Amino acid sequence: MVRAEGAFRGSLPGFAEVRALAESFAPAAGADRETTLRVILVLEELFTNTVTHGYPTGVEGPVWVTLSSQQGSIAITYEDAAPAFDPIGHAPAPSAEAEERPPGGLGLALVRGLCASTSYARIGDRNRVILTVAGAPISPR
Repeated sequence: MVRAEGAFRGSLPGFAEVRALAESFAPAAGADRETTLRVILVLEELFTNTVTHGYPTGVEGPVWVTLSSQQGSIAITYEDAAPAFDPIGHAPAPSAEAEERPPGGLGLALVRGLCASTSYARIGDRNRVILTVAGAPISPR
């Protein structure tokens, strides 16, 4: 199992460091380019939502990301200290018709669609989202 983790400043320019973590992790985990891009897209959506909706304007709260390879997939643990919010439960159902969906949430639906599994928990003062992105091929190193 390969693992990488980091703590990041919650600002839009701060995502460059999160992306760098994912891009350096993926080759060590044996992930192909498509899987790597899916992981980056999932992280970008979660990070952008935290920065623009989770933390108050002007507050650069912390974001923690842990990536690990496991049995042909990449597990993402994403945490922030913003007010409690379940992005998985908030995402509209993939089958909902466009006119029936409430405004927003499409990025979260995309995240849910890109992941083989998702879960949310409020742990102390942190939102914790655990997601699994299936990949092909991911070989142990």
